Amino acid sequence: MAFTYIWHQLHLHRKKITVAGILLLCLLGATEAEAQRRKKIMAENKPGYDEKRIHYGFYLAMPLTRYSIEHSQAYADQLPNGIKVNPKFSPGFYTGLVLNVRLFDYLDARFVPGVGFYGRETEFTEGGANGGEEPGFDGVIVSSTMVELPVLLKYRSKRRNNFRPYLVAGVKPGIDLGSRKDTSSGGTKLKTEKYDLALEYGVGLDIFYPYFKFAPELRFSHGLFNQKDESFSSPQSDLIDKMTNHNISFILFFE
Repeated sequence: MAFTYIWHQLHLHRKKITVAGILLLCLLGATEAEAQRRKKIMAENKPGYDEKRIHYGFYLAMPLTRYSIEHSQAYADQLPNGIKVNPKFSPGFYTGLVLNVRLFDYLDARFVPGVGFYGRETEFTEGGANGGEEPGFDGVIVSSTMVELPVLLKYRSKRRNNFRPYLVAGVKPGIDLGSRKDTSSGGTKLKTEKYDLALEYGVGLDIFYPYFKFAPELRFSHGLFNQKDESFSSPQSDLIDKMTNHNISFILFFE
């Protein structure tokens, strides 16, 4: 009887050990699977990509653009009942190619030539008798097709897994291939210069995928050259002393 009792207790104890062992193996398996899943998620895509001396790509950009206007003395003289001049933000589009050259561990030089299509609008509103505004005066849209040649420096932070924030700044020469005059009805009211130079700066985020690098970027552009054609005169043009190009662009890079 004693032997039977001991055997029975050992048999129960062995069952408990077996169940505990199965549970432990399941727990270890689940832990290993989770570790493999995390390792797969956290694996770096395209390791060493930014250590390449040169790489290429392309970009698509959606800017909001307008003229920044300084009024002339003629504008001040005809106030308060004269014409009000108000530049407006207008959407545009530009695209181009990327040539990226690594200079140092965290600094790149970038040449990103492209072609831009813009239609900058300026409202000329007739002043009312009490200095208010009366609707109905035509606005002016100056359409332009620009060849743009930005040269930029890109400062990159330390890479964190598949993400790398950066800052970018530089200059952007531009050449207008369009008519350089407005497309409004009733005759030409504004004409602009052919050449421009702008200061640019922005912020972006490199995101590494298995087969390419994607980077959304927000960039600001401030023109330095007066775009008003001084050789052209009209009642609207004479109200402006200086106008420069200004853009806020959302850019998508694929490299």
